[in-house]
Amino acid sequence: MHHIQGSGADVCLNCGHVLAESYCPACGQRRVHTDLTLHEFLDETTHELVHWDGKIPRTLKTLFLKPGLLTVDFLAGRRARWLAPLRIYLICSVAYFLSGPLIEAVTHRSAREMARFSITNGDGTRTLTPEMRERIKQGLPARVFGIERLERAAADSAKLNHEIQAVLPKAMFALLPMFALLTWIAWRHALPRYPAHLYVALHLHAAWFGAMMASTIAAGFIRSNTVAGIVGLFVLLYVPWYGLMAVRRIFGESWPRTIAKAGLVTAVYGACFLVTSMSLLAYALWRM
Repeated sequence: MHHIQGSGADVCLNCGHVLAESYCPACGQRRVHTDLTLHEFLDETTHELVHWDGKIPRTLKTLFLKPGLLTVDFLAGRRARWLAPLRIYLICSVAYFLSGPLIEAVTHRSAREMARFSITNGDGTRTLTPEMRERIKQGLPARVFGIERLERAAADSAKLNHEIQAVLPKAMFALLPMFALLTWIAWRHALPRYPAHLYVALHLHAAWFGAMMASTIAAGFIRSNTVAGIVGLFVLLYVPWYGLMAVRRIFGESWPRTIAKAGLVTAVYGACFLVTSMSLLAYALWRM
């Protein structure tokens, strides 16, 4: 091993390479020293989050405003300036799934979420009337789960939804390979290898989670139903617009072919999501 002579300011403290610039040409670490100050601590811990030129805000800005560009750059090998696709997905999905509980804790108002279930009478009350209990008892859910379990779910819908929300992130992550499979079937001539479609799925779902988080925040903080409805409508239009623009940029097909294939993918994926939602409901009921 070669030992480099010089002060800590002249060599990289990570690998020992001689420094001529602010970043080490061998390992990429920034020029640092061990006599840390409070200012340096704050700058180090907040730079990537609050500095507009940082990788996180730059990546998120591009993700939401330029559909498909991150995927195109990643598949073309232009990756240094962007966050990795999986990291983007985790940031957006975790932020979304935490936004609802945080808003409810701060505002004490119910925030909309991807799945929220309750069992009530026709008038909205949760204590089942004898008539409603008899109707439910004759149905398939009562035969599978038992009327007592359904009554507990009716009395404590908060626990029911807590059980669902606990496993929903894992379920959504498990659906990613299915979405990638569908895009691979639809656009395998443009991207013949299946792993490339996993990156497509990660970027698209990250953007969709970000949009739904905006809708959740609006529902929690905006007291005007009109304004909250406008935000919800915007998100409702943004999600399909984003998907179309992204796959058009990524796969480069004509608009008619893009719309037709995207419609088929959406229909099949929607059915998969419905099955997943019903499976989550069944799981939550079994836990009641």
